[in-house]
Amino acid sequence: MKKFLAISMAVVLLLGILSACSSKESSSSGEGGAVKLTLWHPQGDATDAYKEIIKEFNQKYKGKIQADITFIPRGNKYAYEDKVSAAATSNTLPDLVAMDGPNVANYADSGIIQPIDGLVENQDDFVKSIITQGTFNGKLYTVGPTESTVALFYNKKMLADAGIQPPTKLEDAWTWDQFYDAAKKLTNKKKGIYGVNWTLDYGEWIIYFTGPTVWSNGGSFIAKNGSKADGYVNGPKAVEALKYLQKFTKEGLVNLQPKPTEFEDGKAAMMLMGSWEWRKLQDYPNTEWGITYYPKSNDGEQVSPSGDWNWGISKNTKHKKEAATLLNFMLNKDNVIKLAKASNKPAARMSSFESMTEWNQAPLNILKEQVLNTAHPRPVTTAYPVLSTKYGQAVQNIFLGGNVQDELDKVAQEVDKEIDRKK
Repeated sequence: MKKFLAISMAVVLLLGILSACSSKESSSSGEGGAVKLTLWHPQGDATDAYKEIIKEFNQKYKGKIQADITFIPRGNKYAYEDKVSAAATSNTLPDLVAMDGPNVANYADSGIIQPIDGLVENQDDFVKSIITQGTFNGKLYTVGPTESTVALFYNKKMLADAGIQPPTKLEDAWTWDQFYDAAKKLTNKKKGIYGVNWTLDYGEWIIYFTGPTVWSNGGSFIAKNGSKADGYVNGPKAVEALKYLQKFTKEGLVNLQPKPTEFEDGKAAMMLMGSWEWRKLQDYPNTEWGITYYPKSNDGEQVSPSGDWNWGISKNTKHKKEAATLLNFMLNKDNVIKLAKASNKPAARMSSFESMTEWNQAPLNILKEQVLNTAHPRPVTTAYPVLSTKYGQAVQNIFLGGNVQDELDKVAQEVDKEIDRKK
């Protein structure tokens, strides 16, 4: 009897262990034993499109793979990034994680994402800038569905009344001097009209929209290997570029306290703004607008901003093969078109871009030409979050009249301190 009870207890214990194992395994399984994948992405214009794509994926791979996407509200500028960092610390990252382009180096170096070399289908079909953005230390970590750029939007009537003809060909893009002259001519302080509007969002926007001014002037933000900021972000070429931009605010050509619809309301003749803005402008039928190219250096060097949200496979995934299947499904030609249209951004796949014929005609062709010919990704450095934040604060002070060299020296010091800390 005792022997029987001992055997029974052993069976009970064994069943309990098996049940616990089964329960643990089921946490990564979906319906019918399918592999369950999780994704995180910030809430935004493409949310509904992603929901539709994930629904289609789950239908196609029913019983094999089940994907569940979570959209994170961005209550503040870095709410999403803070959540990713916390999940990395607690080893609770999703299988696929979305990130802004310049964070790739930091995430790769921190082990948040892993290389995806050899896993991306039709990789050569992606525009060059999106591959450059996703590469760190010679390895590909991310790809994304869309690209972005910044161009010069303008009020057609205001420019015509001033006798100003904006360029319509890439090779004829205004130099910074020509842009400055136009802004000066278009500024009418008596009527409260500014020559140009540029959004004074001192988060990621500042390094994004001013970067080409530095690069086209022969400057940079950091050493090519990402090891040092001193002598680069505060180097003579970068200082010269920021002093040039400071002229616009010092001379009152730019409003330091603009209303969100300053350009739309006819209170600014031009606007340096992201490629996504064209869709919003359609809600203002009384404002006749056009687009011309981001200004080039006075020596003719032409650069435009680039970079957008993209996808990487996290270090925590236990299903890298299935995650790659989902990644390729989301970024196939048709889904890239769907996501690009939803977010009003240029497509990151050439084949998708070619199918979107509206981008071959004015004014969107301007944006397409920049993506294909002058795109420049933001600096690749593991200290990028510090660089972006400190540079944004410095430029805010510069626009308010601060000493350019002193402000950029502070940036270099803080960034190098972060680089040293991470060694």
